[in-house]
Amino acid sequence: MAYYSNLYSEELTNQDPELLKTISAGIGDGEKLKAELMSHPLFEQLLAAHVACMRVATPVDQLATLDAQLAESPRVVAKYSNITSAAAVRGDGKELDHFMAHYVLLLNSFKEQLQQHVRVHAMEAVMACWEIEQSLQTLTGATPEESTGATMSDNEDDNTDENGDFDANLSDQGLDGLEMGFGPLVPSEAERSLIERVRLELKNELKEGFKAKINDIREEILRKRRAGKLPGDTASLLKSWWQSHSKWPYPTEEDKARLVQETGLQLKQINNWFINQRKRNWHSNPSGAVKSKSKRSNAGKHASELDI
Repeated sequence: MAYYSNLYSEELTNQDPELLKTISAGIGDGEKLKAELMSHPLFEQLLAAHVACMRVATPVDQLATLDAQLAESPRVVAKYSNITSAAAVRGDGKELDHFMAHYVLLLNSFKEQLQQHVRVHAMEAVMACWEIEQSLQTLTGATPEESTGATMSDNEDDNTDENGDFDANLSDQGLDGLEMGFGPLVPSEAERSLIERVRLELKNELKEGFKAKINDIREEILRKRRAGKLPGDTASLLKSWWQSHSKWPYPTEEDKARLVQETGLQLKQINNWFINQRKRNWHSNPSGAVKSKSKRSNAGKHASELDI
């Protein structure tokens, strides 16, 4: 089984027909096994499952290369068809049948895991990059096409040799990074439309999932607002008293008791209303404030004269 696994990895990761040399007259075990794999009834399903996994993680602009390599598979299979007819199939083929069926199921499961990763983690990364791009464009006013010019910082100057050439090792590392298949950081139009679709789907799912909770919170807020507002006639009685005592809007205990009887409110509600009303009109009645200060000042002077 391990031998078939290694052979599968070698063949499916080398779909370039240029790497397949003309089969020599002496057919080795490796070529025989490849021929058995390609002639197996489940080979098409295995290849399709493998390509499906690659499509999930391949950037959109590189899918054409993958399709071009896949189009060469019939020619590769045809090269090994002659070997299948000329070579005897090893054993009864049960081990190969088990391997093919097992790997098809394994690749299908792996594809689902990749799709889940792309939907959640990778999509979050793409959305974050897109938001950063929008923020930079807002700050600088430059589009992504205008901001692709490379600059060399002071730290990069240290990586140059005596002849002024950039360090070859760092250059090779940069080229290897470009060939890793991660694609551009700036999403394409198709990726942006996918981002927007995912965002709307998540928004709708959150709305549906928390719809009942949102309605309960809204009703609670409205109920508290209604409870905090006084009836119109009650508020008018309090405002009438306030206007008639605007110079000194501090009701005595007798005034409060009378207002409790007239309005039907509790004493605590009366006190809170006057406290809030004085806060709202703190600067609109300077005469009252001056009068209050003068009364306190006169009271202090009178007390000091009595002490003398």
